[in-house]
Amino acid sequence: MNGLGVFSYCIDAKKLTLPINWKSIFNRAAELVVELGFGNGEFLVNLAKTYPSRDYVGFETSLTSIVKIQKRIHAEGLGNVRVFMVDGQFGLREFFEDESIQEIYVNFPCPWPKKSHEHRRFTNEEFVRIAAAVLKKNGFFQLTSDVDWYVNDMARLIEASGCFGEIFTWKNERVVLGTRYEKKWFSQGKVSFTVKAVKVNHRTVERWTWGEIVMPHVHVKNVDAKKLLRLKGQVFHHERGVFVVKGVYTSENEYLLRIVSNESNFQQRYFISVEKKQDGWLVKLDPDALAYRTYVVKFSVKKIAEVIST
Repeated sequence: MNGLGVFSYCIDAKKLTLPINWKSIFNRAAELVVELGFGNGEFLVNLAKTYPSRDYVGFETSLTSIVKIQKRIHAEGLGNVRVFMVDGQFGLREFFEDESIQEIYVNFPCPWPKKSHEHRRFTNEEFVRIAAAVLKKNGFFQLTSDVDWYVNDMARLIEASGCFGEIFTWKNERVVLGTRYEKKWFSQGKVSFTVKAVKVNHRTVERWTWGEIVMPHVHVKNVDAKKLLRLKGQVFHHERGVFVVKGVYTSENEYLLRIVSNESNFQQRYFISVEKKQDGWLVKLDPDALAYRTYVVKFSVKKIAEVIST
């Protein structure tokens, strides 16, 4: 065993300075392998068992999946896996330095076939740019899906980026990943499809959160309580996205504002605190419900302070 508790493998990166220092997370320097959307965790855990000299990072947004994979990791006594409950595209861009990952896998993602859901797919130019930034030269990206057009769309975007060579697509007629979903799929006589691409040219991407150590906060002399209470339901726009005040809660010396923000389809839920101090009021992110300090999150603190101050 590795000495970690069963639920010690999931990291809350909102408490870390980004990009993440992976050597400090794993207590060693090793090649990094990433899976986005690991589901029940069979594929990632099997990789970690088979190639123990590497370190593995998984992303999921499902709490059930986060719980299941930690139980698997703990049962296997693996010290080379960590997981995050956050959107994979966001984590890939914000948690990793350029040219730091050896392999990236996406297995059986939801294809979101409706036109109105197209923005939710991994098959988008921004994802390809991020993968090209964080992969090492000669590192590779691999996508496996049960939908042929989805794989073909990804292959087309990869080729158009100019950052990848050796782009291959193929059909799988037997189990290759070993996941429960895949086994069920093939038991029905169906097939899957894979695209694999090797990075040959490097391009960087802009990060939203790097270098932000100090919590966003604003001091104001006085606040207008009536304006503050009327904030519920108001929508504020920024060039990068939007935030909505979903609720306003009061106590003797503090107001709490429940916020939902959205930037390029990355949604966060958090609270802004407006707290009475000796010399005025402090507007800040509430420490009990932190958010990644993106452009819109920082804007929300400043905007709330601007609107309520007198």
